[in-house]
Amino acid sequence: MKKLRIGKHVVPLKVLVPILMISVLSLVSYAASVTVTTVNTQSVSGVLYNVAGGFTAANNGFGLTSVAATATTLPAAWTNAGTITMATVAGNWQYSITVTINAGATASTTYSVSVQWSTGGSAYNALGTQLTFTTPASITPGQTMTFIFDSGETDFTAPAGLVITIQ
Repeated sequence: MKKLRIGKHVVPLKVLVPILMISVLSLVSYAASVTVTTVNTQSVSGVLYNVAGGFTAANNGFGLTSVAATATTLPAAWTNAGTITMATVAGNWQYSITVTINAGATASTTYSVSVQWSTGGSAYNALGTQLTFTTPASITPGQTMTFIFDSGETDFTAPAGLVITIQ
């Protein structure tokens, strides 16, 4: 059996080789980078929330737009208690959600918020346009923003389902 002399000690190669292999594999495994993105999916009363980790969303429902509003410039900067809206038309129905930022959100990253709706059947269509925002360089959990989507409709059948996506 071959042996290797290390200083005053003699180590058999059949012991040394497995130790070296484990050391090299451990180093390679440690050096590998893994990125995990969490998506939380929840369905409540016909609303499916497909929300990236680091955020929660709450349904504020539909309301009639009383005064037209111009669209927010996108991507908007995250502003606590702020509002991001697409252009709205007086007399149209609008849909609103509140998004809460949590500790898991990635700083200085642009996210999109979109809503799809179905007034029956299996087809889902975009409700308005996608809204985008950029998180601040420092995340403060618990801050909220409101997102407003114009339905483009002055009269419609209540939706059978909504899908809210933040990614």
